[in-house]
Amino acid sequence: MRNLGIGLLGLALILSLAWGFTEYRQAAGLEVVAENQYQRSFRDFASHLDQLETDLAKGRVAATPGQKVLYLSQAGSISEAAVKDLAQLPAEENGLSYIGEFLNRAGDFTRTLAYQISMGHTPTVEDEKTLAEVHERLLTVNQTVQDLLYRVDTEGLAWVDKKPFLNRLIGFWQAGTAEAAAEGADGPASSVRSGLDQLNASLQKLPPFSYVGEYESRSVKEPLGLPKQEVDKDTALKAAKEFLSKIGYPENNLQFSGISQGPLGVYIFTQDNLFLTVSKRGGKVLIYRDQRDLNERTMDARQGKEKVAQTLKELDWNMVLTSTEDFGGYLQLEYVTEENGVRYYPDKLRITVALDKGQIIAYDATPYYAYHQKRSFVPKLTLEQAKAKLRQGFQIKENRLAVIPVIGNKEVLAYEFRGIYQDEEYLVYINAQTGVEEKIQRIIKTPRGEYLQ
Repeated sequence: MRNLGIGLLGLALILSLAWGFTEYRQAAGLEVVAENQYQRSFRDFASHLDQLETDLAKGRVAATPGQKVLYLSQAGSISEAAVKDLAQLPAEENGLSYIGEFLNRAGDFTRTLAYQISMGHTPTVEDEKTLAEVHERLLTVNQTVQDLLYRVDTEGLAWVDKKPFLNRLIGFWQAGTAEAAAEGADGPASSVRSGLDQLNASLQKLPPFSYVGEYESRSVKEPLGLPKQEVDKDTALKAAKEFLSKIGYPENNLQFSGISQGPLGVYIFTQDNLFLTVSKRGGKVLIYRDQRDLNERTMDARQGKEKVAQTLKELDWNMVLTSTEDFGGYLQLEYVTEENGVRYYPDKLRITVALDKGQIIAYDATPYYAYHQKRSFVPKLTLEQAKAKLRQGFQIKENRLAVIPVIGNKEVLAYEFRGIYQDEEYLVYINAQTGVEEKIQRIIKTPRGEYLQ
């Protein structure tokens, strides 16, 4: 009997280990899929950075206005693509914010300068100094990223630092991101993520640019869409819990983690993989992230969007979906407000939904609460007058009125025309008051969805 008991215990142990090993293999398989996705995004990021540095270098050398406009405009577009690539890389709670801020600011400067030159402006000594400053800083960023990519190809450098096999097998391993070297680190990075964290920390220590343009000024001094009255920590916590309950986490144990000051001062709350901020003014949830592992996809894009629509209704949002990108395990969506047929693009809400359970795993209402306000625009041009400003041969598919941000920290009312020219699809914006062609965006269609360039 004793031998039988020992045998059964042995069998149970073997079965337990076998089950554990199976679970480990499944987890490892998902990890490989995630790792491959991150590496693809990182390669795109590295490629765009390299092109951005090249265009900036050419822009510095160019002597004629036409050439300078060409390369600076290209740099502005490429910077947007690089920021988009960066957003696909997983990050700690604070993200790779300084890398993103640098790229946004660099892109804003080059676009602004290109526009000014196209309107007859001659670059000043200060303009050239700032261009050199941006380029020199980008040289360092690009070299760091290219070195990491080289190590991926030659050394098999992993995306994140690996945990011991035994820890994974007995259930103590959690997928996550490499720990940041907040104070910087000596020696080569142990993973792509740790290398990016080191780069992010090093940029944090550099002095700010002398340039203050659209990107800086759009970081509002005072949020336009938040109530004036401040709430206390307990009220903010209640708002955070209500938010989590509505998006599918009725049982939660959020913990207060601190306060962030600034124009959009917030209370910070965390729980395991959850990160959430609530505005001090008005007690509105601004940012939410769930950095849990994603399981196998169980729904298509249509079902994912329907899940988000239901959740947004629970959260009392009434917005229009303007952008969808499918990244396999999740969707990235953007929504804007629309009133009386006019779309307000500054008032934006960004959502990421996981396609395993249909839960929102990322939420950013910061643009909405930063810029939402009452507007009193009245068009001076009729629709037909605006159409007459379009290039001959442009085939209109859709049109509407829209409020868009433009250079100089301004908003304008414009006619938005979606159409086709020579087999390419574009959005063209004609100022509804002046008739000026304010902006052109090309619509890029990929298997993931549409995005603007």
